[in-house]
Amino acid sequence: MNANMQKLMKISGFFRLLVLMATVIVMVYLGYSFFVNGDIRFGTSHLFHELWQDERASRGVLLGIQSPMFIMLFVGVYWLQKLLSHYQQGQFFGHEAMRCYLWLLWIKVLDFGLEIILHLGTGYYHKQFFEHTSIELTIDFGDITTILLMLLIVYLLKAAKDIEAENREFI
Repeated sequence: MNANMQKLMKISGFFRLLVLMATVIVMVYLGYSFFVNGDIRFGTSHLFHELWQDERASRGVLLGIQSPMFIMLFVGVYWLQKLLSHYQQGQFFGHEAMRCYLWLLWIKVLDFGLEIILHLGTGYYHKQFFEHTSIELTIDFGDITTILLMLLIVYLLKAAKDIEAENREFI
C-alpha cells in the first residue's frame, strides 16, 4: 500500500476519534445545561425559548418537539463513524463506504426538512399560549450548498470507482 493511502487511513482514524470526542463534549454540555441550568441549548428557535420559560407550556411536549433533532444527531454520528471506519481500513471506494456516505446525504436532506417541520410545530404550539406568534423559517443557503456538494461528491466517488474498475480490467 502506498504512503498516500496510509496517510489517508491515519487521518480517517484521527477524525473518527475527533468526532467521538466532539460528540461526547456536546452531550456533556447539553446535559449540564439541561440538568444544572434547566435549559435546552440545541438548535432551537426564539419561540421555543419563549415557551421553555413560560410555565403554561409543557416541557415534555417541548422536549418531544426537539427529540427528532437529538435522534438525527446520534444517527448522523453513527453513520459518520461507520464511514470513517471504512476509510480507516482503506476501503475508500467500496460498496459499504458508499452506502454510509449515502446515508449521511439522506440524513442531511431529512435534517433540512425536519428543521422546517420543527419550526412549524413549535410555532403552532406557541400559538396556543401567546396572542402574537411569528414563525421564522430560515433556509440556510449553506445547508443547500452542502447537500449539493454532497451530491457532487457521490457522483465523483462513483466515477472514481468506475475508473478504478476499468483500470483493473486494463491491467
